[in-house]
Amino acid sequence: MAGRRSLLRLSAVLLMITCFAARASEPLVLYTEEYPPFNWTDRTTGSATGLSTDIVVELMRRADTLASVPMLMPWARAMALTSKNTNTCLFSMARTPERETSFAWIGPVGRNEWVMYARAEDHIRLTSLADARPYTVGTIIDDAMIPLLRANQLKLSIVPYNRTNGPKLKMQRIQLWSEGRLPGLYMMEQMGITGVEAVLTFAHYDMYLACNKTMDAYEVARLNTLLRTMYRDGTVRRIYASYGFDNYAPRAEQVAK
Repeated sequence: MAGRRSLLRLSAVLLMITCFAARASEPLVLYTEEYPPFNWTDRTTGSATGLSTDIVVELMRRADTLASVPMLMPWARAMALTSKNTNTCLFSMARTPERETSFAWIGPVGRNEWVMYARAEDHIRLTSLADARPYTVGTIIDDAMIPLLRANQLKLSIVPYNRTNGPKLKMQRIQLWSEGRLPGLYMMEQMGITGVEAVLTFAHYDMYLACNKTMDAYEVARLNTLLRTMYRDGTVRRIYASYGFDNYAPRAEQVAK
């Protein structure tokens, strides 16, 4: 009988080891969106590229983590998949109080400053979000700033894709565009949009690799430790410099310990 119990215990241990190995061999699925210069599709290769993309890919390499090539898709869909499915992560997500308990956080992999863009010829002047109430504000589905914009009782025009709002602003279908400063500048340059200015800076948030909240806490801590090393050894600053944004690179002392 004792021998049989020992055999059963050994079988249980082997089963647990087998299950763990199977889970460990599953690639981490990475999602992102078109949000240059942090992440976007390289026209030559068709693959994701950008500031945050390069940081995440290098982090996965250093961690020796089996991970998928980052898949680009609409933000709302990527958020839904990451929230629902284990072993998935999404970047670059602003870490806001509303999202804090919904994900496991690795980062920051970027830093974003949200502004209101307006046509220069409209001479819109804002000193606070409350001043924007007479206008229609363009944003995207599930954007991090939507709770703040709604709390200030703003009239929103919500679309699936960031690149839609620049042309809408130029055509006066919206009067204001809520967007990250760098992404807004980058998209307008790419689309040849001129005559638009930032009329209010209203929020600053670090952006993270946000993973399904069931992610192993040890793995989250390990990846955060490796990322802090990337800040200290200058890797993050070199990535920003390679895209011409070295002055905007987060510094090592700004990263949470």
